[in-house]
Amino acid sequence: MSRSRNRTQCAPGLRTPRGLDRNDILKAAFDLMSEQGETGFSVRKLGAKIGCDPMTVLHHFRSKNDLMREIAERALTSVTFPPPSGNWKTDLRKIAYAYRDLAHRHPRLFHLHFRFHATGPMDHASSEVVYRALLQGGMSKSKAAGMGLAFYAFVLGFALAEIEGLLLPLNAQEEQELAALDGEAFPATLSLIPAFKALDPDAAFASAVAAFIDGVAAQAPDRVGRPERARNV
Repeated sequence: MSRSRNRTQCAPGLRTPRGLDRNDILKAAFDLMSEQGETGFSVRKLGAKIGCDPMTVLHHFRSKNDLMREIAERALTSVTFPPPSGNWKTDLRKIAYAYRDLAHRHPRLFHLHFRFHATGPMDHASSEVVYRALLQGGMSKSKAAGMGLAFYAFVLGFALAEIEGLLLPLNAQEEQELAALDGEAFPATLSLIPAFKALDPDAAFASAVAAFIDGVAAQAPDRVGRPERARNV
């Protein structure tokens, strides 16, 4: 990503004709996005909300896409990412739970984190913890690069699916639909109906994170056959 994407077209503190600076516009955009989601968001609506021409907004952010990127980065400023602790498993868990918590707090804008390789400094700070953890876990650099992106795809995907309702316990209508399946063609699905009805999203997320971490450990060649230290359990 080029450096020019991280720079703005205005100096810090530059004010609009109505006395709003760049941070004021970004805060208003964040609030509007949080309230209405992307389908209800537009630069025109934002301009009306803060009392300035939409072109003034674009002067500060160049494009709606750049504004979306900064909204996503602003959301990350509400997250306290742990510094690398020396325990790679703990670090991966903490980052995973931090993003899940972010999805619960800002469900209408969380999907923006799928759109950009990185949203800004806070995103890079999070990634640094993840990449250090993967390297400390014994992964080669070539594997750590891909596995780091896979980690975010897994965590963001799970969190997004959860806030969209996929991880809710089975309701009566869904149970009836599954129960109507042919028993010979779908024996495994039918056997899981009680588990789907009692589904616990917290437990599902914990199990999924543990499975991911176990997969990392299994793929690290210089940890094969090496017992884990007690602090990493």
